[in-house]
Amino acid sequence: MFSDKLELYFPGSLPIEEYMKQTSQQLKIHGFSEQNTLGVAATCRDEIAEPLLDEIIKYWGKTFDLRSLGGFFIAGKTGISTVLSHTPVVDSIGRFVLYAMPHIAISEEGEIGNVYRDGIQGISHACGSLSGVIHELASGHIHFQSDIDDLEQSIVRQKIISAIHYGEVPNLLDITILACKIITGDIKRLLDLVDYSAYNYAFFTGILIHGPKDTHWVHSNNSYVVTNNFPTGSKLDLQTN
Repeated sequence: MFSDKLELYFPGSLPIEEYMKQTSQQLKIHGFSEQNTLGVAATCRDEIAEPLLDEIIKYWGKTFDLRSLGGFFIAGKTGISTVLSHTPVVDSIGRFVLYAMPHIAISEEGEIGNVYRDGIQGISHACGSLSGVIHELASGHIHFQSDIDDLEQSIVRQKIISAIHYGEVPNLLDITILACKIITGDIKRLLDLVDYSAYNYAFFTGILIHGPKDTHWVHSNNSYVVTNNFPTGSKLDLQTN
């Protein structure tokens, strides 16, 4: 069953509404508000991941969209630089909040990756980008070169292959957890270059989980804020179920 698998693989996950409520409340203590903060979404492009984008807009207003296949942070240094140039400056400080995470589905029967999409007959899967990499690994035919007509998936493939052992074929659960780890490391490395004296920011990573009956959950991985008072970052503690 869904609830059993959710607790087994993603203990402490929060309904998406509660997760966003808590991140907003935690950041208000550090001076972040909808009026002075730019929301940034770096999740998967998948339409079933839009509830997270909707929640970011709900709490932070106009939101900078950096979504990509699999939720990987493909925008790189230019993406971060553009976020900074679009960040509102209030009282001489710019503030932005970035949410970055891959996603996975768990069906009502507890099947990992299975999801039903509106208008599509039969079972669909999430995440399709990561599933594609699994199928390539299982086939033994890996496209190592970048495909100019498929650049995002090429980057997803390269990042995953660079993080696993030769011959390893992870399942969807393991590859999603690995993707979260890669995404967290990539963005943290880029955000470490930001001048905290000019910009205060918060960074949230985890895994977005799609459950039955259009429910959505977040398993938190990394939650921290960088401000003038906490230049090396302060971990934010979310209260789990």
